Amino acid sequence: MLLANRTFNHEKDSFHESLCIPSDMRTKCRERIFFTAISNALQREELFEDPEDAPRELHTVSGDLQRCLRSITDQLEYEYTLMVFTNYQRMAKDVFGYYKHMQENHTSKEDKLKAAIMDLVEELRAKHEADEDGGSDGNEHNEAFIDKLNKKNMMKRISLIKNSHHNFPTYMNLLTRWASSQEETNDSNQQKPDIDDLLKKLFSKDEE
Repeated sequence: MLLANRTFNHEKDSFHESLCIPSDMRTKCRERIFFTAISNALQREELFEDPEDAPRELHTVSGDLQRCLRSITDQLEYEYTLMVFTNYQRMAKDVFGYYKHMQENHTSKEDKLKAAIMDLVEELRAKHEADEDGGSDGNEHNEAFIDKLNKKNMMKRISLIKNSHHNFPTYMNLLTRWASSQEETNDSNQQKPDIDDLLKKLFSKDEE
Protein backbone atom coordinates (compact mmCIF):
# COMPACT_ATOMS: atom_id res chain seq x y z
CA MET A 1 0.00 0.00 0.00
CA LEU A 2 1.43 3.34 -1.07
CA LEU A 3 -0.20 5.40 1.67
CA ALA A 4 1.18 3.11 4.36
CA ASN A 5 4.71 3.95 3.22
CA ARG A 6 4.28 7.71 2.90
CA THR A 7 5.59 10.26 5.37
CA PHE A 8 2.67 12.41 6.49
CA ASN A 9 2.94 16.17 6.96
CA HIS A 10 1.18 16.88 10.24
CA GLU A 11 1.72 20.64 9.88
CA LYS A 12 -0.92 20.82 7.15
CA ASP A 13 -4.52 21.59 8.08
CA SER A 14 -6.25 19.91 5.13
CA PHE A 15 -6.50 16.13 5.14
CA HIS A 16 -5.22 15.52 1.62
CA GLU A 17 -2.21 17.79 2.10
CA SER A 18 -1.31 16.04 5.36
CA LEU A 19 -1.20 12.79 3.35
CA CYS A 20 0.92 14.54 0.69
CA ILE A 21 -1.84 14.01 -1.88
CA PRO A 22 -1.66 16.64 -4.67
CA SER A 23 -4.70 18.93 -4.85
CA ASP A 24 -5.45 17.99 -8.46
CA MET A 25 -5.51 14.30 -7.51
CA ARG A 26 -7.76 15.02 -4.52
CA THR A 27 -10.18 16.89 -6.78
CA LYS A 28 -10.16 14.14 -9.41
CA CYS A 29 -10.86 11.43 -6.81
CA ARG A 30 -13.67 13.44 -5.24
CA GLU A 31 -15.29 14.26 -8.56
CA ARG A 32 -15.07 10.64 -9.70
CA ILE A 33 -17.05 9.64 -6.61
CA PHE A 34 -19.67 12.34 -7.27
CA PHE A 35 -19.83 11.36 -10.93
CA THR A 36 -20.26 7.65 -10.25
CA ALA A 37 -22.94 7.99 -7.59
CA ILE A 38 -25.00 10.56 -9.50
CA SER A 39 -24.56 8.83 -12.87
CA ASN A 40 -25.79 5.53 -11.43
CA ALA A 41 -28.79 7.28 -9.87
CA LEU A 42 -29.62 9.09 -13.11
CA GLN A 43 -29.39 5.92 -15.18
CA ARG A 44 -31.63 4.12 -12.70
CA GLU A 45 -34.27 6.82 -13.23
CA GLU A 46 -33.78 7.29 -16.99
CA LEU A 47 -33.43 3.72 -18.22
CA PHE A 48 -36.16 2.00 -16.22
CA GLU A 49 -39.84 2.83 -16.09
CA ASP A 50 -39.82 1.59 -12.51
CA PRO A 51 -36.42 2.43 -10.95
CA GLU A 52 -36.84 -0.52 -8.59
CA ASP A 53 -36.39 -2.80 -11.62
CA ALA A 54 -32.84 -1.52 -12.15
CA PRO A 55 -29.92 -3.86 -11.34
CA ARG A 56 -28.76 -3.83 -7.74
CA GLU A 57 -25.42 -2.22 -8.69
CA LEU A 58 -27.37 0.94 -9.58
CA HIS A 59 -28.99 1.00 -6.13
CA THR A 60 -26.27 0.23 -3.64
CA VAL A 61 -23.21 1.86 -2.09
CA SER A 62 -21.19 -1.18 -3.14
CA GLY A 63 -22.40 -0.73 -6.72
CA ASP A 64 -21.24 2.88 -6.75
CA LEU A 65 -17.90 1.87 -5.23
CA GLN A 66 -17.35 -0.94 -7.71
CA ARG A 67 -17.95 1.28 -10.73
CA CYS A 68 -15.76 4.01 -9.26
CA LEU A 69 -12.80 1.75 -8.49
CA ARG A 70 -12.96 0.01 -11.86
CA SER A 71 -12.23 3.30 -13.61
CA ILE A 72 -9.03 3.99 -11.61
CA THR A 73 -5.61 2.92 -12.88
CA ASP A 74 -3.36 4.83 -10.46
CA GLN A 75 -2.68 2.97 -7.20
CA LEU A 76 -2.45 6.13 -5.06
CA GLU A 77 -5.77 7.41 -6.46
CA TYR A 78 -7.25 4.00 -5.70
CA GLU A 79 -6.18 4.07 -2.06
CA TYR A 80 -7.19 7.68 -1.45
CA THR A 81 -10.59 7.08 -3.07
CA LEU A 82 -11.22 4.20 -0.69
CA MET A 83 -10.44 6.49 2.26
CA VAL A 84 -12.86 9.27 1.29
CA PHE A 85 -15.51 7.36 -0.66
CA THR A 86 -18.23 7.06 1.99
CA ASN A 87 -18.39 10.77 2.80
CA TYR A 88 -18.57 11.99 -0.80
CA GLN A 89 -20.90 9.21 -1.93
CA ARG A 90 -23.33 10.17 0.84
CA MET A 91 -23.11 13.82 -0.21
CA ALA A 92 -23.91 12.88 -3.81
CA LYS A 93 -26.90 10.78 -2.73
CA ASP A 94 -28.22 13.60 -0.55
CA VAL A 95 -28.09 16.13 -3.38
CA PHE A 96 -29.69 13.68 -5.79
CA GLY A 97 -32.50 13.15 -3.30
CA TYR A 98 -33.01 16.92 -3.19
CA TYR A 99 -32.91 17.05 -7.01
CA LYS A 100 -35.63 14.38 -7.23
CA HIS A 101 -37.74 16.20 -4.66
CA MET A 102 -37.53 19.44 -6.65
CA GLN A 103 -38.35 17.60 -9.88
CA GLU A 104 -41.43 16.02 -8.37
CA ASN A 105 -42.57 19.27 -6.74
CA HIS A 106 -41.54 21.74 -9.43
CA THR A 107 -45.02 23.31 -9.51
CA SER A 108 -45.08 23.96 -5.77
CA LYS A 109 -44.78 27.69 -5.09
CA GLU A 110 -43.75 27.02 -1.50
CA ASP A 111 -40.91 24.72 -2.53
CA LYS A 112 -39.70 27.19 -5.14
CA LEU A 113 -39.67 29.95 -2.53
CA LYS A 114 -37.78 27.81 -0.03
CA ALA A 115 -35.21 26.85 -2.66
CA ALA A 116 -34.78 30.48 -3.69
CA ILE A 117 -34.20 31.54 -0.08
CA MET A 118 -31.64 28.78 0.42
CA ASP A 119 -29.82 29.79 -2.77
CA LEU A 120 -29.67 33.41 -1.70
CA VAL A 121 -28.44 32.57 1.79
CA GLU A 122 -25.66 30.47 0.27
CA GLU A 123 -24.84 33.29 -2.14
CA LEU A 124 -24.55 35.75 0.74
CA ARG A 125 -22.37 33.34 2.72
CA ALA A 126 -20.11 32.63 -0.24
CA LYS A 127 -19.63 36.31 -1.02
CA HIS A 128 -18.94 37.08 2.62
CA GLU A 129 -16.34 34.31 2.85
CA ALA A 130 -14.68 35.47 -0.35
CA ASP A 131 -14.51 39.02 1.01
CA GLU A 132 -13.03 37.79 4.30
CA ASP A 133 -10.47 35.51 2.65
CA GLY A 134 -9.32 38.06 0.12
CA GLY A 135 -9.26 35.44 -2.65
CA SER A 136 -6.29 34.18 -4.68
CA ASP A 137 -5.27 34.01 -8.30
CA GLY A 138 -4.40 31.53 -11.00
CA ASN A 139 -5.20 27.85 -10.74
CA GLU A 140 -5.63 28.01 -6.96
CA HIS A 141 -8.52 30.42 -7.43
CA ASN A 142 -10.25 28.14 -9.93
CA GLU A 143 -9.75 25.14 -7.70
CA ALA A 144 -11.17 27.02 -4.72
CA PHE A 145 -14.44 27.51 -6.59
CA ILE A 146 -14.60 23.82 -7.49
CA ASP A 147 -14.09 23.01 -3.83
CA LYS A 148 -17.15 25.00 -2.73
CA LEU A 149 -19.54 22.08 -2.41
CA ASN A 150 -22.71 24.00 -1.61
CA LYS A 151 -26.13 22.86 -2.78
CA LYS A 152 -26.17 25.12 -5.83
CA ASN A 153 -22.81 23.89 -7.10
CA MET A 154 -23.70 20.27 -6.40
CA MET A 155 -26.96 20.64 -8.34
CA LYS A 156 -24.94 22.02 -11.25
CA ARG A 157 -22.89 18.83 -11.21
CA ILE A 158 -26.04 16.83 -11.97
CA SER A 159 -26.67 18.79 -15.17
CA LEU A 160 -23.00 18.50 -16.16
CA ILE A 161 -23.11 14.72 -15.71
CA LYS A 162 -26.20 14.61 -17.93
CA ASN A 163 -24.46 16.73 -20.56
CA SER A 164 -21.38 14.49 -20.43
CA HIS A 165 -23.48 11.50 -21.52
CA HIS A 166 -22.13 9.69 -18.44
CA ASN A 167 -18.50 9.97 -19.57
CA PHE A 168 -16.13 10.93 -16.75
CA PRO A 169 -13.37 12.69 -18.78
CA THR A 170 -16.05 14.73 -20.56
CA TYR A 171 -17.63 15.60 -17.21
CA MET A 172 -14.28 16.80 -15.85
CA ASN A 173 -13.75 19.00 -18.90
CA LEU A 174 -17.23 20.50 -18.54
CA LEU A 175 -16.74 21.04 -14.80
CA THR A 176 -13.36 22.74 -15.28
CA ARG A 177 -14.72 25.08 -17.95
CA TRP A 178 -17.76 25.92 -15.85
CA ALA A 179 -15.66 26.62 -12.75
CA SER A 180 -13.32 28.86 -14.76
CA SER A 181 -16.25 30.83 -16.18
CA GLN A 182 -17.69 31.30 -12.69
CA GLU A 183 -14.35 32.56 -11.41
CA GLU A 184 -14.13 35.06 -14.25
CA THR A 185 -17.62 36.30 -13.39
CA ASN A 186 -16.69 36.64 -9.71
CA ASP A 187 -13.46 38.46 -10.57
CA SER A 188 -15.37 41.05 -12.59
CA ASN A 189 -17.97 41.55 -9.87
CA GLN A 190 -16.21 41.89 -6.54
CA GLN A 191 -18.62 44.24 -4.77
CA LYS A 192 -20.29 43.18 -1.55
CA PRO A 193 -23.77 41.64 -1.87
CA ASP A 194 -26.60 44.14 -2.14
CA ILE A 195 -29.53 43.06 0.05
CA ASP A 196 -32.08 44.98 -2.03
CA ASP A 197 -30.90 43.27 -5.20
CA LEU A 198 -31.03 39.86 -3.55
CA LEU A 199 -34.58 40.46 -2.32
CA LYS A 200 -35.63 41.53 -5.81
CA LYS A 201 -34.15 38.32 -7.21
CA LEU A 202 -35.97 36.30 -4.56
CA PHE A 203 -39.41 37.71 -5.25
CA SER A 204 -38.93 37.69 -9.00
CA LYS A 205 -38.36 33.92 -8.70
CA ASP A 206 -41.47 33.64 -6.58
CA GLU A 207 -43.55 35.28 -9.30
CA GLU A 208 -42.29 33.03 -12.11
